[in-house]
Amino acid sequence: MAQPPHAVIAGAGVGGLTAAIALARAGLRVSVLERAPELAEAGAGIQLAPNATGVLAELGLLERTMQAALTPEHLRIRRASDGIELAHFPLGVIAESRWGAPYAVIHRADLQNVLLERCAATPMITVETGATVAGFAESAQGVEIAIKQHDGARRVMADLLIGADGLRSTIRARLGLGLGDEPVWSGRTAWRALVPANKAPASALKLETSLWLGPKAHLVHYPLRHGELINIVAITQDGWRDDAAADLWSISGKSTDVSPRFNRWHRDARNLVAAAKAWKRWPLFDRQPVRRWTLDRVALLGDAAHPMLPFFAQGAAQAIEDAGALGRAFTRMSDIKSALADYERARAKRAGDVVIASRRQGAIYHMSGPMAFARDLTMRSLSPHLMMSRLDWLYDYKPKR
Repeated sequence: MAQPPHAVIAGAGVGGLTAAIALARAGLRVSVLERAPELAEAGAGIQLAPNATGVLAELGLLERTMQAALTPEHLRIRRASDGIELAHFPLGVIAESRWGAPYAVIHRADLQNVLLERCAATPMITVETGATVAGFAESAQGVEIAIKQHDGARRVMADLLIGADGLRSTIRARLGLGLGDEPVWSGRTAWRALVPANKAPASALKLETSLWLGPKAHLVHYPLRHGELINIVAITQDGWRDDAAADLWSISGKSTDVSPRFNRWHRDARNLVAAAKAWKRWPLFDRQPVRRWTLDRVALLGDAAHPMLPFFAQGAAQAIEDAGALGRAFTRMSDIKSALADYERARAKRAGDVVIASRRQGAIYHMSGPMAFARDLTMRSLSPHLMMSRLDWLYDYKPKR
């Protein structure tokens, strides 16, 4: 009996692990290779919009994910200077009825653990840490992959290779599609912190996602882990940059670097920022969208294909969409080249649209002066229904099955 096709996935982040599950459901054997020596808890909170939770439901992962997640009752948008509410709508309450799946927030490590549990329970999947894909060569027989480890190197043959290896993807750089473009620093930094609920101001404990808009900055916060933590993301336009950092999630920042940037904001925002004693600094990079992600037996996924700014909170969601599309392509197509081409057709334009929309949203969030005044007036005039209708194109994602 013929062996099922063997896929190697470079990267055990949210996108890589979800792709492994999707491909195994489609009947492939999957090896996930992660360069980190161990899958330690990293990052902070992420938002899972209905376009992402819908894919998790399709893969049989939603129930377990929701056990570790929270569903905020509202999204509330406030003006930074005085705390005036610009808009609010019951995003968490009506998401499932409007878009077919819930809106949730979860610690990135908790989602990763859900995915790892499923991978460990799936005989068709293996996950190996301390293994870096250093290069590859395609042939008619498959893909020969060079793997670096702490104790040497080895080569393996696979039927296809998926590059889910992040912003600085080795596979993207070597794919030969003319994608030699370097990531472009956006001029913005995301400062991330987790505050124990008993150390946070009472105004931050509500079961909602709060968005504060200020000149050249914005602030997002919401509870995590059954309300035990408050996740904070503060995004600023400034001169911080660290191109040499190997892990963009773990650059340490100081509270004295962050608090002064918000000293003219409303006291609720100031008090929350002051409550955070340890910060992680994440330089935000961008790339122009491209329409080619695949070459015969090799394809890109997640940030390797379409890094995006976080103004729509869609980085993880788009990687999850990629994974779902990849699995569906292999249930429809009988050969690898056709399946990867089908995956590219399903995803490249959609992800590119989200990249551009996220970039534009950042300009809106960080307005100042008369433009910010006009933005605030417009937001206050819109009904919750109209505000939500502007998200339909993004959240009401119904891929071809």
